[in-house]
Amino acid sequence: MSNQSGIKASTALLDAFRAFTIDDGARSLLVKIENESLEPGEVIRARSSYFDDVELLAPHVSDQDPLYILYRTDDYAATGTTAGLTLISYIPDGAPVRRKMLYASTRNTLVRELGGDKIAASFFTTEKDEITREGFEKFAAHDRLAQPLTEEERALRSVREDEAKEGLAGTSTRKSHVSSGLAFPISDDVGRALSGLNGQDYNMIVLEIDVANERIELAKKAQIEEPTHLHGLISTDQPRYTFFLFKHEFGQVEHESFVFIYTCPAGSKIKERMLYASCRAAIVAEAEAIAGLKVHKRIEAGDGSEITRESLLADLHPQQQETKRAFARPKAPGRKR
Repeated sequence: MSNQSGIKASTALLDAFRAFTIDDGARSLLVKIENESLEPGEVIRARSSYFDDVELLAPHVSDQDPLYILYRTDDYAATGTTAGLTLISYIPDGAPVRRKMLYASTRNTLVRELGGDKIAASFFTTEKDEITREGFEKFAAHDRLAQPLTEEERALRSVREDEAKEGLAGTSTRKSHVSSGLAFPISDDVGRALSGLNGQDYNMIVLEIDVANERIELAKKAQIEEPTHLHGLISTDQPRYTFFLFKHEFGQVEHESFVFIYTCPAGSKIKERMLYASCRAAIVAEAEAIAGLKVHKRIEAGDGSEITRESLLADLHPQQQETKRAFARPKAPGRKR
């Protein structure tokens, strides 16, 4: 699935990442956004320890250019099935506003397409000085527990502030009582629709941002038989939020799972992408607070055509066999290919 920016990993990046995960001598892989695609950069060879090798990144980090860095831990298994990579999302204050937004809103796609099971930790920074041994030691010590926001929320907040300074945002500063991340309040229709989402009269609702009236409105609600029917109800040229009550059987057990789907077509406007991306987490919090919903899974897609029964089952019930096998391996270096 794609993400809110519409940018995807190139074949070259996927190939480079596969080679990186089985190369025990590689310390880090650089990733950049070029020509509307996630592309591989240089591979940096390991010379010493996890903390010492941070200094090797210095020549590749500038004051103006955002960068993703996949940084390998010393005990990362060569099979690539165990979590052992740190994803560094470097988005400097000196970068152009739109570059900041693209890197902030594309990070989740990078994680998804490369495989979240391979990434043990995420490190967000806007300061070049933090990509140092001292910065990494602080990161390891605190393990991000002191961070009030996720890396994406921090980045998007910075983007919104810069957009406002340049007169590009054009959004209200009114906030929801649930979360400061929500730029617009929800309409009464949305509140009622969320409260009634129990699968009796309808099992999905679509929400949209009405920029002119500065609020989140109800676009559609319907009763559908299959997840593939979402395609005909979700906009194919503008971002949307969709709440779907997915009733299904898995492992001979009946499940009722609330799924939040954020769709953002590649052709949507950059301002729309920024607004929807920045409000996404807060609308979920709002829904859970006012309607008592428990969202079991958050999903990102380019449009509704990417949502199928198979994809939802894979997201809701991920298989654990690979992880179990990885932990069962002996501690000897895993160099067998």
